[in-house]
Amino acid sequence: MIRLVFRLIKLAAVLLVLGAAAWFFRTPLLRSAAHAWVVHEPLAQADGILVLGGGRDWRPFAAANLYLNGQAPRVLVLQPEATPSQSFLQQPTEAEISLAILAKKGVPAEAIERLAPAVTSTREEALALRDWALQNQAKHIVIPTDPFHTRRVRWIFDRALVGTSTEVHVIATPHPRYTEENWWQDEEGFLTFQNELVKSLYYLANYSF
Repeated sequence: MIRLVFRLIKLAAVLLVLGAAAWFFRTPLLRSAAHAWVVHEPLAQADGILVLGGGRDWRPFAAANLYLNGQAPRVLVLQPEATPSQSFLQQPTEAEISLAILAKKGVPAEAIERLAPAVTSTREEALALRDWALQNQAKHIVIPTDPFHTRRVRWIFDRALVGTSTEVHVIATPHPRYTEENWWQDEEGFLTFQNELVKSLYYLANYSF
């Protein structure tokens, strides 16, 4: 009994030391975790720049900047399915907002292409791009997205494009509220990183392509 008590005390001491060390070094550990997670690939001349659904306050802006810098001759806009409130109130859809931002930023209408059909997930977005890439014999596509989304985007698009000659280049677009250096200090940053970890596990468990 005494030996068991000593073992438990030793275990508690080890856990206490580990916990104290993790707390003391939390800043470099959390920064390292973010840097390891985020994908930011070198830019390459591409056939198109893909605007994913969501993130309307940064994704279409990043796509417009890439186009205006000559990164690709066209911008591809995915069409997330309209929400019930958007349909009921006849509000602009995510795709319509992206199109308006691109136009306001100076991307000409003839350089913009809307992809079909309506999509409801990153997986469906990847499949929609696959169909377009096969039809247009595209070799390179640039995808700008928010930092913590990049890992899942890279994983799902790589698998969707297996068997094609298309490569995606995922670019981490700076988020207006947090960075990889301080994400845990912002509620949105903390929740986004947490949600992406959970979603990535879900994708690994459910999507084999």
